[in-house]
Amino acid sequence: MAISIVLAQINPTVGAIEKNARAAADIIRKARDMNFDLVVFPEMVVTGYPTNDLLFEHGFVAENERVVDELILPHTRDIAVILGCVRSEPGRRITPDEPCLRNCAAVLAGGKWIAQVNKALLPNYDVFDEKRYFIPAAESAIAPVDIPIRDRTVKAGVQICEDLWDEYYSTKVTKLLCERGAELIVNISASPFYVGKNREREELVRAAVAEHKRPFVYCNMVGGQDELVFDGRSFVMGADARVMARAEAFEQEICVVELDTDTWAGPEAPEPPYSREQDILNAHILNLRDYFYKQGIFKGITVGLSGGVDSAYTAFVAAQAIGPENVLCVALPSKFTSQQSLDDAEQCARNIGAQYKVVSIKEMFEQGVVSFARAFGETPFGLAEENDQSRFRMIVLMKISQKFGYMVCTTGNKSEISTGYFTMFGDGSGGKNVPGDLYKTELYQVVRHINREREIIPQSIIDKPPTAELRENQKDTDSLPPYPELDPVIKLVVEGHLSKAQIVERGYSRELVDKVYHLYKKSEFKRGQLPLGIKISKKAYGAGRRIPVTNQWQG
Repeated sequence: MAISIVLAQINPTVGAIEKNARAAADIIRKARDMNFDLVVFPEMVVTGYPTNDLLFEHGFVAENERVVDELILPHTRDIAVILGCVRSEPGRRITPDEPCLRNCAAVLAGGKWIAQVNKALLPNYDVFDEKRYFIPAAESAIAPVDIPIRDRTVKAGVQICEDLWDEYYSTKVTKLLCERGAELIVNISASPFYVGKNREREELVRAAVAEHKRPFVYCNMVGGQDELVFDGRSFVMGADARVMARAEAFEQEICVVELDTDTWAGPEAPEPPYSREQDILNAHILNLRDYFYKQGIFKGITVGLSGGVDSAYTAFVAAQAIGPENVLCVALPSKFTSQQSLDDAEQCARNIGAQYKVVSIKEMFEQGVVSFARAFGETPFGLAEENDQSRFRMIVLMKISQKFGYMVCTTGNKSEISTGYFTMFGDGSGGKNVPGDLYKTELYQVVRHINREREIIPQSIIDKPPTAELRENQKDTDSLPPYPELDPVIKLVVEGHLSKAQIVERGYSRELVDKVYHLYKKSEFKRGQLPLGIKISKKAYGAGRRIPVTNQWQG
């Protein structure tokens, strides 16, 4: 006998509980009408993920429970469903004082709740904080669920996201489920993206299948939520460790596969081509698109287009995310802005199809110098005056935002953010940062990928030395080591958590390491005031990195 499984890789919106439930119900209804056997949804698909302290809001959990019972359950009369939701513990009041909720999988069939499977392994690292809200399933409660499918019962080992990633836990959920009789494993996930994670997931599942000889159904969420990206890539792996079906990356998709219950295997699906640069680009586009549309408060996006690679990339991503007609690129020249930069900015905006305006800040800056001199006397031109230009630019962009409803996208990359090479309340301000988890050297790689078929980002932008153009003949290397030298050291500090001595042991000069570490340390207070970025690495600035602003640790 073969059973047909539908992987509903959908993009829920956090807090849109009824909307999410109706979307799920519609998929179930269509799957039932097409005589499919089992529909699998991602983790916490009813509430969206992560919900954070919304779980403490009055009525939030109760509404999530209501819609499962009223909007979804009635459609499961002739089909089985596994979907992620939140359930409260009977008799316990939901408060921030102690965890009292369950991150669970609802197993529904025949118009009834067949089982509630609770998540056993609660992640509490990086961006995760699940122990703040949830109670884990006891090891003794980890057992397969009997799901009625056609004229037989399938013993499904249902698990939730982290239950698969058990390397550092004493409880081995997959192993226990198989030992206790599971015929197949079904994992529902809200697994955030970082570069290379898709291969990690598949290798982890392949190792579990090789050990336990059980097929594996993996259904992951897709979409953007604040700084996180969920890349989808749901798949089914047969008991022979061959992938039978793969859902698209970064796209909503309803993926159907048939599993032979005699062999628990089937034909192998082709492996899609992979590009690291395209993954990064797709993640940025998806996150920015969802951030923009799910909030629903802006009419467009505006980017200060300097003629440099960071703003060019940001403008391109914005145009791909919400359509170039909804993107306004603004050149904001000062007396130090070269004609080449203006030409490059205009050409870039034209190539991506965005709107383009030039608003000079020369008069504002000059009047600011005069006003300051009246109050404090004449002072030499220095760093404060350089930063004034960046702040006047932000005044223009915020004026556009408030007048015309455009969200300001900031353009700082991870190299600049790491070293404090940005201006507070200037280029460090806005509604969303796009390239902030991408080192400058990586950014060039992605831009060259964008240009692989035709020139979109002008080649002159790629070729010229990076400069903020805040003083005469300024270059980034006046303040920073060259990016090919800077980026490897910064990566070892931020993502490797290595000390200065350990980095020097790897062959980097003490002078370089000391300089980079000094720049990194003294700019922590600036990073704490940046807009939300987009996480594409294992360790990004934001919710997953909690460094005290006031600290005297010297590495």
